[in-house]
Parts: sequence; structure tokens; C-alpha cells
Amino acid sequence: MIRDLEGKISYLEELIQRISNEIIANVSYERAKPTDLWAKSETDINAVKGAAKEIRDIMLILRPERAPSIRKKFKAFMQPIENFTETLRRSSEQDLSVSKQALEQLRAAVAEGQGFIDLAREILRNPSESILEILRLKEVYGAKEYLLRVSVPEAIYVRLEHLAKSMETLKLRISGLEQAIQELLRQMDRVQEEILKFHRAGED
Repeated sequence: MIRDLEGKISYLEELIQRISNEIIANVSYERAKPTDLWAKSETDINAVKGAAKEIRDIMLILRPERAPSIRKKFKAFMQPIENFTETLRRSSEQDLSVSKQALEQLRAAVAEGQGFIDLAREILRNPSESILEILRLKEVYGAKEYLLRVSVPEAIYVRLEHLAKSMETLKLRISGLEQAIQELLRQMDRVQEEILKFHRAGED
């Protein structure tokens, strides 16, 4: 999962760089028809959204205690992208000023995207130790199925049989930890919702 996250971060960086160089930096798109600008950018925009969602999901697994900040960064990144998309889709083909407005929203998305990537790299460098242990145990448990199908000498078989029983115990512990993590995330969501209900002193 760590290698997967690293690869997805690099891919997202490449997409953002391509959008910056080929779309935002191209001044001719400021006077282009909205439909032409969307046709040029649609593939990369959809790829960015897909990659960002995958990165968000992995970050939530690797650092569940940071779920609020992860979701906040993701939303800040996605909102100007959604604005860019909606601006182009709702515009009239004759209103060429719309493309310039949409490009400003895309510039904002690129700026927010860097913050999202920085957070992803931070989590990549410092994932939760308990989550890493769970992932490692899952890999070990998966290897158990292969080991049990291999013909081996009696002495080794006895040791592998003991390992198999240990893996069953680990499986139960992993399941319990995963349930605890999910419950923690639900509680954090509820707390966050309650916090947002409060008003600053002096506000109506």
C-alpha cells in the first residue's frame, strides 16, 4: 500500500504539471469556446479526480486519526475543479469570457492540489505504526494459505501447523483492530459535525 500511494502521488503530480503546462499556460485558451476548453481538459480533469480519490482513501487507511484534515484538504482541492467543470458545462458557446473565468478556477485547483500532495507525502513518510503492523500481519496471513498446500518434511510440517494456528489468532486480532478503527472514524465524524454546529461568540 505504501508503494501504491507513492506511485499514485507521482501520477497525480504529472497530471497537475501537464494541466499547468498545456492548458493554464496556454493563453489562447482564455479566448477559446468553453466546449473546446472542456474537450481539451476533460480527460486530465477526470484522471485528476480519480487519482485524488484513490490517494485520499489510502491516506485514510494509513492515518485514520487524521481523517478530518485529509478530508478538508481533499475538499479544498476538488471544489475549484468542480467549479471549473460546472462553469464550462453551463456556459453559452458565445460567451468566450467564461473560459478565462474557468481557467482561474483551474489555477486555484492546481494551488490547492499542491497542498493535498504535500499532506499525502507527509503521511507517506509517517504512516500509523499500528496500521502498518495490521497490513504486515495481513500479508503474513495471506502467505499462510500457500504454505499449507506445500508438501514438507514432518518436522517442518509441525512448525508450520503451529504457525497456521498463530495466524488464525492474528486474523481475529486484525479483525478487532479494523473494527476499532472504523468505530474511531465514525466517532470523529460525529464530533466534527457537533463542532461545526457551534457559533463564534458575537455571531448571530
